[in-house]
Amino acid sequence: MPLELDYYDLRSHEWMLKDSVRCEAFRTAITEVVTPGCSVLDVGAGSGILSVFAAQAGAGTVYAVERTGIAELAQRIVAENGFGNRVQVLREDMEAVELPRKVDIIVSEWLGGYALDENLMPIVALARERWLKPGGRVIPQAVTSFMAPAYDNLLQQDIDFWRSEPYGLDLSAVGAARACQADNGRHDLKQGQILCAPQALWAVDSGTCSVADANRPFHARLEFTAERGGQFNALAARFDAELSDHVRLSNGPGEPDTHWGRSIFPVGRVVDLTEGSRVRVWFAHEPRGSGESRATWEIQVDGYRFRSS
Repeated sequence: MPLELDYYDLRSHEWMLKDSVRCEAFRTAITEVVTPGCSVLDVGAGSGILSVFAAQAGAGTVYAVERTGIAELAQRIVAENGFGNRVQVLREDMEAVELPRKVDIIVSEWLGGYALDENLMPIVALARERWLKPGGRVIPQAVTSFMAPAYDNLLQQDIDFWRSEPYGLDLSAVGAARACQADNGRHDLKQGQILCAPQALWAVDSGTCSVADANRPFHARLEFTAERGGQFNALAARFDAELSDHVRLSNGPGEPDTHWGRSIFPVGRVVDLTEGSRVRVWFAHEPRGSGESRATWEIQVDGYRFRSS
């Protein structure tokens, strides 16, 4: 019988499943942490692949909690790979689910382009406070978000197209909007496009971050010094995740490509930097309910100031 799934929901899971860097990193971390017979909770299980990895690693019981219709796909994947006796797919909200017991390990792929932007960490923190045994483990165990001034060729190509009077029409209003709006996923920035050394926005410890802290706004004030002259049109954000003691996953420049790409925050126009130029940045992440957040950013450099959200 064919699955009845929303196209966009299925498509997003296809991207994640095709991301071998992501999947292999989580599988390696799960294999490192899971012990024979232990119990695992997969928060926001999606397609169920992390639950299957946990069962393959020897977990005795895995609770795969997924609130959307993709749980139907997860149920089929679990069954067709022979783990239906150990992986229980539960189509419920994590906030409301009732498990028969507490678990030894929580695993959750809650990462957005700069880690927090999908605003799923509050749900992971809630699951940990309710269902993790004392001394239990959480995967990922810690995540740090980074930012740096950059020049994004793809962004500039988009803006220049809308300003070029395509089809003989003045569509510059689209270009002006594009120069102010954040974007995720398509931006494969190389190290040479980063103009200043990246700085940490903040770090999140999945084992200690409380629900209240995860639901508060995150703010950062940064000051960069240009290491060389060049053009600057965006702030580039990414994450470094410690999945376990020995497994790291990053979507930064120079790392293997992932479905996350880089998160881009345009700065309104192209700014010419000289070596030693100082770029002051204020950045805020504001949770807006489950799965939603708002970013606000402001830059100041050589008398130019720009703010957007």
